[in-house]
Amino acid sequence: MYNQVVRMESCGICNEESEKGFFLLSIWICLSCERKMVELEVEDPSYAWYIDRLRGSKINNRMLSH
Repeated sequence: MYNQVVRMESCGICNEESEKGFFLLSIWICLSCERKMVELEVEDPSYAWYIDRLRGSKINNRMLSH
């Protein structure tokens, strides 16, 4: 009946295209990356990498630098 338009966004963490996710300030985060970040321990070696990816946006960078 109705044609549904699916909008794909590029994840700011993994750079993969995804239709399911959310915006955190100005970065689109796919559900897969969200799950990984939620389960991540601060001591995990990849923790710093995820933080760097979140700081990738100019808006996020200003907010996270305080």
